[in-house]
Amino acid sequence: MLVPIDNDEEHWTTGCPAKAIHTQDPNPTQKLHTFSVKRLLMASKGLSMEDFLKQCEQSGDAAYSALRSLLERLEDPKTRKEARIFLSDLQKRFSTGKDASEKCLQTYRFQIQDIYLEPFEGVPLCSSIYSVRSSLMCVEKRKKLTMMVIPSIFIPEDWSFTFYEGLNRHPDSIFKDKTVAELGCGNGWISIAIAEKWSPLKVYGLDINPRAVKVSWINLYLNALDDNGEPIYDDEKKTLLDRVEFYESDLLSYCRENHIELERIVGCIPQILNPNPEAMSKMITEYASEEFLYSLSNYCALQGFVEDQFGLGLIARAVEEGIDVIKPMGIMIFNMGGRPGQAVCKRLFERRGLRVNKLWQTKILQAADTDISALVEIEKNSPHRFEFFMGLVGDQPICARTAWAYGKAGGRISHALSVYSCQLRQPNQVKKIFQFLKNGFQDISNSLDLSFEDESVADEKIPFLAYLASVLKENSFFPYEPPAGSRWLRNLIARFMKTYHHVPFTSDNVVVFPSRTVAIENALRLFSPRLAIVDEHLSRHLPRQWLTSLKLEVCSSI
Repeated sequence: MLVPIDNDEEHWTTGCPAKAIHTQDPNPTQKLHTFSVKRLLMASKGLSMEDFLKQCEQSGDAAYSALRSLLERLEDPKTRKEARIFLSDLQKRFSTGKDASEKCLQTYRFQIQDIYLEPFEGVPLCSSIYSVRSSLMCVEKRKKLTMMVIPSIFIPEDWSFTFYEGLNRHPDSIFKDKTVAELGCGNGWISIAIAEKWSPLKVYGLDINPRAVKVSWINLYLNALDDNGEPIYDDEKKTLLDRVEFYESDLLSYCRENHIELERIVGCIPQILNPNPEAMSKMITEYASEEFLYSLSNYCALQGFVEDQFGLGLIARAVEEGIDVIKPMGIMIFNMGGRPGQAVCKRLFERRGLRVNKLWQTKILQAADTDISALVEIEKNSPHRFEFFMGLVGDQPICARTAWAYGKAGGRISHALSVYSCQLRQPNQVKKIFQFLKNGFQDISNSLDLSFEDESVADEKIPFLAYLASVLKENSFFPYEPPAGSRWLRNLIARFMKTYHHVPFTSDNVVVFPSRTVAIENALRLFSPRLAIVDEHLSRHLPRQWLTSLKLEVCSSI
């Protein structure tokens, strides 16, 4: 057994510090050549591979506890290098192929995998390959990332790979020197890939799952340092540690609470209501069950938005939170399952005043562990029909009920998957509108529609709504106005008539009514004429007893 005998440090031939050690063998001349310097370092620092794996083998919670302790050593500059070397040795132990990696996940509740960022012969973009990591140094852009996953967080699959392909369809300058937030970062691979490929100023990886955040930090150190624990610098002499941070956050709450303005928001978040709504009311902590924490990757709860009926309530809330924190010329990019239909997905953005551009679309298999019964219930209670397909080759859409039955019979169902990029059409005005609505006007928000086919109409109505919102925000009550209507408004109308139609009106010649129908009703009540001729479509809401028909005789002169 190796034990430290004091706090003095000695420098080995590798140039790395290590505490002095001795063995229980009474013969002091016994050689230690069977131990590598690395292993001496690991033992002296309290990191034993066998003890680590033995702890991970006990349970998923025990494995997470061991990884959390490892993260603490990575965060400490004094033990960071040794901890990173330990991770390298850990990966090499299970790098003999996919079977070994899968066995590691089943036995030790963690897995280390390589994700390729650039296509090369035989390997498509964003393939998940299990192999030995080759260290790529300094300014050369890496073509792959080495990532760890655990059962309680989202494991990278076609859903997130498609999202990354969509991000790649933007020009390279989209993230350069920008402040970015990723919603639902999972194990952090997309946040790290964005930082690695596009050199943003800062990427905030956000997830509501606390275990996902811890594993993301481990993955950040895994890719910011090489196999020997040395920093990997880019062409700006920065490491990934300078560009990426991870935080526990319910959507954009971290950015809102810390007053962080964003230039880019990307998100790949759940779009199916949990079939067990009570499960989503549980307290989210790192000590919750693995099953519950993993369910956060697949399901969402009701959010109080009209889009809840399509399972898109969480994205709707993310968009409205994004409007609050994004800079005027900022861009939001979301991964959208096509189950509700493409028109529904686009309208979610357009009615909130965003221009939408579809970057990428493909078809993927529905995850086998996702229960779509909540969508079946929605179809039972509404005329809406979701869109699924039988397998990847089917081209005729089927509803959720048919898809659910087909899946229960052993078939595989698929759905469209699109990546949408959106940008505010009139940023400052739309921001004012939503800043007003978020203070107790959710019902109005659900009926708001800022989508206009005619740009000239949008240019007129959106600024008016923004002005109205600012007036309502500053005044909690309105002063009493005379029965004829606001004198300010009547003056405006009188000046308009005088200037453009040369009618010598004054404010006293103008009366304001909510509608022409109301104006007619009030005039009839005020003057009580024996007979009044009113256009048919304006008389529909008048009291029935007032209505009669008049046969007009046409006289002709001879």
